This record gives sequence, structure tokens and C-alpha cells, in this order.
Amino acid sequence: FHAEVLGAILKCISDGQVEIRKVAERSNSDLLALVRDTKRDFELTVLIDCLTKELTGKDDVLTKLAVLKWINMLLEKRRRDMDEFVNSLMPALLRLLSDQSDSVVLLTVQVLSRISFSEAALKARMSSPQPVNKDGTQKDE
Repeated sequence: FHAEVLGAILKCISDGQVEIRKVAERSNSDLLALVRDTKRDFELTVLIDCLTKELTGKDDVLTKLAVLKWINMLLEKRRRDMDEFVNSLMPALLRLLSDQSDSVVLLTVQVLSRISFSEAALKARMSSPQPVNKDGTQKDE
């Protein structure tokens, strides 16, 4: 049920009415904390689908920031489980690097750095090391 509630909240985060926006922001923070602190297992696929839909379907800064905070939290909480979703998130994340909002760009960089240091990514790099030159560029074979 987390994804359904989250989807409804994210739709209201950029609402034109201040009261609705404030309630949505507070609800989003509370739900994020609840999911972050839960010890129970929860379905990631539906949450990621919801987050991806909002990230690609809306162009407002508040929604983008909220979605990025969720992705960042999920990468921290369930790092290994999130590895399977990285490929589907990457196109949207890379587009956000050229966003007009500095806050969106900075949070996107934080999310991308968390992805780059995930255990699976590190293992993949370690299992097939590429020879490099002293300047860090890849050697021609």
C-alpha cells in the first residue's frame, strides 16, 4: 500500500494551494521516515514504478526533490535490492543532471554517487578490472 499512498502524496506536492502542498510535504516526510525506519520487508518494484512515473511525468522542482529523496533513502536502506532497478532509473537520473534547479542537480549527484558505490557495482568493477594508464584513462589492448 506504500506505493499507492506515495503516489497520491507526490501528486499533491506541487499543488497550487499552499495548504494542500504543506500537508503533502508533511505526509511525504512522515511516510518516508516510516518506510526508512520499518523493520518489515516491503515490495520495492511498485515503489520504484511509482517514483519513476512521477520523476518522468512531472516537471516541478518539489516533486523531483521528493522523488530523489525517496530513491536516495531506498538506496541506503536496501542497497542490494535496489541494484536491479538502477538501469531503469538511470535515464531519468542522467536527464536531471541538466535540470535548471541546482537543488535537483545536487541531489541527483548524491543519488548517482550512492549508486556508484553500491556493492554490486563495486563487485562488477572488481571482477573485470580494466587496465588503466597513470592518468586514469583506459589502456588500449
